Amino acid sequence: MDRYIRDDLADILLGIEYDNLPEYVIAFTKRVILDTMACAMGGYDGPPTKIVRGYVDLYAASGESTVLCDGGKTNRVLATFANGTALRYLDHNDYCYRRDPSHASGNIAAALAVAEAEGLSGRDVILGTVVGYEMQLRLNHHCGSTWERGWASATNLAMSGAALTSKLMGLDATQTANAIAVAGSHNNTLTESKHGNIPMLKATSEPYICKSGVEAALMAARGLTGPEQIFEGRWGWIPVIAGKADVEAFTTPINDHYMITETCLKPYAAEMMTQSSIQASIDLVTEYEFDPLEAKHIEARYHDFALKKPSWDPKKFDPQDRETADHSFPYCIAVSLLDRACGAEQFTDQKLKDSDVRTVMSKIELTVDDSLTELLPEKFGTAIKVTMPDGTEFEKICETPPGHPENPMSDSEIEAKFRRLSRHLMNADQMDRAITACWNIDQCEDLGAFTALFTV
Repeated sequence: MDRYIRDDLADILLGIEYDNLPEYVIAFTKRVILDTMACAMGGYDGPPTKIVRGYVDLYAASGESTVLCDGGKTNRVLATFANGTALRYLDHNDYCYRRDPSHASGNIAAALAVAEAEGLSGRDVILGTVVGYEMQLRLNHHCGSTWERGWASATNLAMSGAALTSKLMGLDATQTANAIAVAGSHNNTLTESKHGNIPMLKATSEPYICKSGVEAALMAARGLTGPEQIFEGRWGWIPVIAGKADVEAFTTPINDHYMITETCLKPYAAEMMTQSSIQASIDLVTEYEFDPLEAKHIEARYHDFALKKPSWDPKKFDPQDRETADHSFPYCIAVSLLDRACGAEQFTDQKLKDSDVRTVMSKIELTVDDSLTELLPEKFGTAIKVTMPDGTEFEKICETPPGHPENPMSDSEIEAKFRRLSRHLMNADQMDRAITACWNIDQCEDLGAFTALFTV
């Protein structure tokens, strides 16, 4: 029988077993799960989250999986969609950047929903999460830039959702290969969703695509087949969507390095490339104690990709909604200098119209710094330099954004993030129990009881 790329990937992914995961991978995955649950709590009240929950409520679905926060029951597909939208809404969830930026935490929504539906344990949630991240970040690292070819990186969650669902449902290698092929054929989403005035659809892109991967696995389990050469065929995913791929690296067996350990957590509720800008701005105003409104000029220096990425355009200089504002370098710098913070509170309608924010934004100039470009793709830094009316200059450089594996958030910082994003929904005791459950998810045998801890 002929073998294709999809078959090699299915063997690699199905070969991942919980008992063989190194302790550091399990510990890292718990950190990511707690961080993601924090983001889901924070995004519970978001407009797109409410829209999706309303859509889910239209269906008399089976009660196999829990919708976080409201505690309702639905099927694994719709739970993936609802919970994935909540965790994505604030743009506070984790990311990874190589050829493209990538948000892989949507896989956790699928892993939790599928594992609960299958009557599995917390260990299986960890396993499914590792499998999903492995599939998605291999696409992200070893295939060409889909983003620059017009396909948003959310596209990659179709095959990762299919892979982790196949693993948790116990599908065999042929079924898993077909699930990946079905998902990769049916589900690709456009870069245009991040261009101009960014729509609410941004919060639904990853979860919509990921739940389609779950559906692909459900269909493959019942015998639906997909194209054998989904990747390498003349009209396959690599030539049409990615443009190119390092097939050898893409299909290399795992040798104690799991892709999930390359993901970055976000201390700030904004787009990935703003994280270093925000940190440099907060460090600058904290150390030098100047009034940003009195600044004469503010220069923000970036790597070259920051100012030519597909989502960058003039609309980001005058954001009118939170989705566009959290992708706006000038806006994020301005609120960080003024408030010494950049959380959900900095993206309210009132703050978007604040005259002080707009005044500081008007002083900001964005430029390219070749020394920061040289650090790509491992690091994506920013330098902020403020010039005062008397000529005094203050400068800070953040080469490695906070939350990066080389500059990680501590466990206590992740816990604090959970509390900050959940305090409008939970009391202190509830937050304590939820946090403890995430750290101990590998000991959980009842995922229904686990998800109940996140019901408000």
